[in-house]
Amino acid sequence: MEINTESIYDLLASGNHLGLSSTIEEALIGNSQSETDWDEIISVLQKGCQEIYQKHWLKIHHIVLSIFGVPELRGVDCSLFKELHSIGQPEDMEQASDNLFSILIETTKKQLQSGGSTLFFNVDGISSTRSAIIVSELVQARFREAVFVLEEIDKLLPNLTKEWVNVSRLWRTGYGYRILKSRSLSTIIHIKEYARIRKLLLDELDIDSDRISAVGNKLREKNNSTYLNLSKTLDEFVAGLIASHGIRGTFEPHYRDWIDHEGLDEF
Repeated sequence: MEINTESIYDLLASGNHLGLSSTIEEALIGNSQSETDWDEIISVLQKGCQEIYQKHWLKIHHIVLSIFGVPELRGVDCSLFKELHSIGQPEDMEQASDNLFSILIETTKKQLQSGGSTLFFNVDGISSTRSAIIVSELVQARFREAVFVLEEIDKLLPNLTKEWVNVSRLWRTGYGYRILKSRSLSTIIHIKEYARIRKLLLDELDIDSDRISAVGNKLREKNNSTYLNLSKTLDEFVAGLIASHGIRGTFEPHYRDWIDHEGLDEF
């Protein structure tokens, strides 16, 4: 099967997911579909993403999942190309999308249930799609991780020798990421600033300040004590993404070209 590699690369470079979807659809329908055809398409797509987006995990997830009609699942913490290879030779893009959706929705459920990442999932966006079936678990997982990380930091505060606290773990929670980013903070913040962040989070969670431990204990009784189990690939990307937002108003040069995320990390 002849794959127009140059066309796919051009479409990736311009972020044209509709064009990519049409190109793949034409390749699937217009050929005899030997068993290697689908693998060849995905291999070209993977190589193109790696060359154009390099290690920008979020942009790769967004463009690839948009091609297959499930962009709302961009926070799924897995190897997308491995999953695409695994769905077998589809007849058309509709079947490819349905097969991929079935795999990713189950992967996402397991991710949320086992304390995996809740980052980059937009509840409002998901609610209007077929992925709405994960909304309840997503909200519960975000609540759980925020409570446990607040517990972590609260336990550290009495033993601090300086007036600064490390909130890098909080950055990796859904609620924490949103609040810390909105205030242009870094991973090390003053304890007075942390007190303000803590109050905002407690308001978001609708928990009284003195009930964090009680709520945490109740969650542990339900065997939901795992949290922040990010894959190494995702964790490294998040570390770079945090750095790209800047430290005390300045941007880290290495991540300067990562600053424009097209709103993909708004959730």
